[in-house]
Formats: sequence, C-alpha cells, structure tokens
Amino acid sequence: MLDETSGALLAKLNALCEGGGFKIIESAELCRMLPVEETELSRRMAYLAEKRLIELRYAEEGMYCVRTLPAGRVYAEAAAREARESLKNRRTLFFGAALGAFLGGSLAGIVVSLITLLV
Repeated sequence: MLDETSGALLAKLNALCEGGGFKIIESAELCRMLPVEETELSRRMAYLAEKRLIELRYAEEGMYCVRTLPAGRVYAEAAAREARESLKNRRTLFFGAALGAFLGGSLAGIVVSLITLLV
C-alpha cells in the first residue's frame, strides 16, 4: 500500500507515460505537480522502482527516464476506482442520514401536534 504522495506520483507518471514507453521527465516538472522537494522525489521514485511499479532507465542531474510497468498501471487504476467508490459510499451515507433526520423530525412534530390536540 502506497502513501498518498507516492500514489499521486504514480498516477502522474501513469498520465505522463501513456502507451507504456519510456519518457524523459524533469524533476522540476514533477515537483511542480506534487508538493515534494527534489530529494524527496528521488527517494519516492527509487521506492516505486523497488516495488516494481515503475522502471527507471536512468536518473541523473534532475532528469528521469521512466516508464510505468503493468503493475503500476493496475495499482493506479485500482486506487482511482477505490476513491470513486469511497466517494459514492460517503454520498449515500450523507443522503441516508439527511433523510433519517428529516423523517425523525417530521415524526416528532406529528407526535407533539397530536399530544397538544389531545390535551
């Protein structure tokens, strides 16, 4: 399981390396896309390569020759799908709670009205 920043880096690399080929990317470009410094970026790139999610052909002088491996693309797609499902579940939970609150408040109002009519 990747942390949030590494997952975001993998998603950006997947977007940049569409088609499965190698792509030369400047570290400054990646640092602009993500909230990381160059030293942190190089460590995260090495971590992704170690986990066999990307392949680094070279990493020198602020330039990376990188491609995403099939495992990296599958991981990024699964993470995106999980995020969509989580959002859908939260939305369902919110509307269920709102409906329950509305029905509970309405029922309480009806009960109070009946009690005042009977008394």
